[in-house]
Amino acid sequence: MKRLLFLSAVALAAAFLAGCGERGDKAIAYGDGLGQDWKPTGAAPQMRIAAQNFFTRDVIVYADAPGVHYEMTVGPIRERYMIVPLGKYEITATTRGNSAGMSKLWVDPDDRGAAKGLLVKIRP
Repeated sequence: MKRLLFLSAVALAAAFLAGCGERGDKAIAYGDGLGQDWKPTGAAPQMRIAAQNFFTRDVIVYADAPGVHYEMTVGPIRERYMIVPLGKYEITATTRGNSAGMSKLWVDPDDRGAAKGLLVKIRP
């Protein structure tokens, strides 16, 4: 019985951690906050995509460009950013499988901190 309880706890923990991972192509870096103090490094041009989630549930932000697809999960009432190669991205967002863009989705250039970037605001 103890063994079954232990295996159930391990399976639940593994399922929880698998749900926290990012999907799509792997971004160069992820971080909490808006990342305005981030500065590009290396020879390859990079940009920051930051998101502000004003929903009380997780929102997944998608950044699509030809040949690449990045995803970032932003927790409830949180800010998060990802660093991706410089490009022209189409930004969309969903929450629990429903479009969050039908509410209010703003995508604005954000070049603070000497780096090119986008600021995505998602409001209910």
